[in-house]
Amino acid sequence: MTDEQKTADGHRVEGVSPSIRGPDARDTQAEAFFEHLRKAEQPTGLGLRFARRAFARMLAFAEAAPGSRVLEIGPGRGELAELCLVRKMEYHAVEPNAGLAESLRQKGARVVCARVPPLPALDGKFDLVVMVNVMEHMNGLEQALDTACQVRQVLSPGGKFLIHAPDYLSWRGHFFNCDFSHNYVTTRRRLDQLLVNAGYQDIKSSYMSGPFQGAAAVLVSALASRMPFGALEALSPRCLVCRRLYKLQLTFSRRILILGHNR
Repeated sequence: MTDEQKTADGHRVEGVSPSIRGPDARDTQAEAFFEHLRKAEQPTGLGLRFARRAFARMLAFAEAAPGSRVLEIGPGRGELAELCLVRKMEYHAVEPNAGLAESLRQKGARVVCARVPPLPALDGKFDLVVMVNVMEHMNGLEQALDTACQVRQVLSPGGKFLIHAPDYLSWRGHFFNCDFSHNYVTTRRRLDQLLVNAGYQDIKSSYMSGPFQGAAAVLVSALASRMPFGALEALSPRCLVCRRLYKLQLTFSRRILILGHNR
């Protein structure tokens, strides 16, 4: 990210020339943003069950076997980490929030606390690298392509890169409205082209809607797109029920699941 671009939370450092800005200014603002995410409303029990089932489908899609070395970029609260560890995979993560990183370490994960891009120095090669709801936060094509290329460099021969991201063609205005840090527009075709240009081969993709995949996901997301909860939340932005209903709508909105191989 250049000095002229916004930080991840959409703000600039006011009153300081970019050329003399302190090296920690960007990190300080980013840490505040990610800390806000860490303290955000916790998922419900039903939400956690949906998330675990969705992650199980992702691992099945990637054909991840026990013993695989898995790297997750942006693991958040660690639902995938728990699943990988239960399945006896060697799980690693890159997480920008120090609190979330420490929480993952306590679960047995190996975590580097850093922001991506760039990808930090890592120990060895990986059989699978996973980015779940992260690629859309890249600041445009350059960052997205750089990240995909850097991921390929840490994959073992035959290793796989799995991306899960909102489908802009289904989300439309919700793509930008639901999260002010969404920048890189993700669709199935755009992500396919991104992986091709980063040198990946044997690319395959599918759709997801919450824990549903394939044709079921397309049908469920079509119903979700017709829910009025976004309008209700806009009319009553402080209403907790409206906010939760909107989050439910987003949970079942269509997402892309795409996998590229490092041949």
